[in-house]
Amino acid sequence: MIFDGTLPEDAVQKESAKIEEFIKSNAEFERVDVWGKKSLAYTIKKKKTGVYHLFIYKGDSEKNYAGKIDKLLKLNENVLRHLTVVREIPKIMEKRRVRVAETAEISVEGV
Repeated sequence: MIFDGTLPEDAVQKESAKIEEFIKSNAEFERVDVWGKKSLAYTIKKKKTGVYHLFIYKGDSEKNYAGKIDKLLKLNENVLRHLTVVREIPKIMEKRRVRVAETAEISVEGV
C-alpha cells in the first residue's frame, strides 16, 4: 500500500500500526516491510510522493479477509493506493487442477 507522502513520519507509523492491528485481529499476520518514501510515477490525489508498505498475512479465502481489509483501506484517506495479491498455495492449485480435469472429462464425454 502507498501512504500519503506528505504525512509526518509519526502519522505514517500510527496508520501502519492501525492497519497491522486490524490484520492481526482478522488474519494470521506475518510481517510488514517498509520500503520507504518514493516518488510516484504519476500524481495521485495531487500528491507526488508516497510511503510504501508491504503487509504480508495469511487468511482463509472462505472468510474474505482480503475484502474486509480492502474496505478498511478504501475508507482511509491517508492511503493513496493499495493492492491485495493472493499467493497460490499448492493445495489450492491441486484442487484447481482436479476441477479442470473433471470439467475436461465431462466436456469430452458430452461430445
